[in-house]
Amino acid sequence: MKFNKLMMAAMMVGAVAFVACKNNENPPVPTPTPTPDPDPQPVVEIPEVDAPAAGYVTLVINIPANTECNGIAFKGTLNGSTWTGANEYLNEEGPADKDHCIKFEAIADYKNWYKATYKLGAEAWNEGTLMAGKICLIYTNDGSWEGQFVNWSINDEYSTADNGKSGDGNIEIYGSGLVYVMIGGWQGSECATPEEYNITVIVPAFCEDEFPIELIGSFCGWADDKTVALNKVEGNKYAATITATENAEWKVRGVGGWDKEIQGLIEEGEDAGQWTGVANNVLGKDLNVTVDYSNPDKYRWNVCVPNE
Repeated sequence: MKFNKLMMAAMMVGAVAFVACKNNENPPVPTPTPTPDPDPQPVVEIPEVDAPAAGYVTLVINIPANTECNGIAFKGTLNGSTWTGANEYLNEEGPADKDHCIKFEAIADYKNWYKATYKLGAEAWNEGTLMAGKICLIYTNDGSWEGQFVNWSINDEYSTADNGKSGDGNIEIYGSGLVYVMIGGWQGSECATPEEYNITVIVPAFCEDEFPIELIGSFCGWADDKTVALNKVEGNKYAATITATENAEWKVRGVGGWDKEIQGLIEEGEDAGQWTGVANNVLGKDLNVTVDYSNPDKYRWNVCVPNE
């Protein structure tokens, strides 16, 4: 009898275990945790601005935070022939100094948004252009548009005025209305803290005698008397340290002028096979910069043109 009771108990335990196993054959699947966006994009709230009167254009701009400290204005022209000069910006009549030009004003309740309204030129030029130039930070001793905008684009959804972009990077206005401009940065800014950039350049082979070379750019106002000499490290490698801010531009040339500069071979398009001056280099966040122009199939000094 004891044996039968033990057997019965064992059978009951087995039955319970068997039922328990059956109940867990299909356990509930947990809801996966959503993977967060690795690079979420900020939502930019765009202000709605009233359209200007006929014959005027209102530029509505969005700029990076904390990049404006002396004001924002427009350098350019209203007639295609008279352009703003050193320390000049546009007003309704044309070039004016910084105390009499039109300045962008902050848009209330919209952080980093500004607007300015300009009277368009009376007569169009260059396929209908009525105003052309660049939005700039007002810059002390501005001789070469040091504070001009870079990495900019037009928001077509909100813009109502016909506009375009010239080959040299000017915004062109062809009619009245609104133009919304998203600005990614400035070529130079007195609001930013300058950094020391260590520049290393490997230049093309010198075809005859080696000549001294230098750096020039927006970091020195493109001024011939403020260039920085490049010092030879070894072979065709040269180095220099410059003080500049992010987005500043620079190039290499022979000391003293543009009679000696580096050319690059155009590899695509209708001008493929032709040589032209290399593009400006642009400083980023990395303070140690190396540019290699040593490939003879792609780069050369303009004074080393072979007999063709």
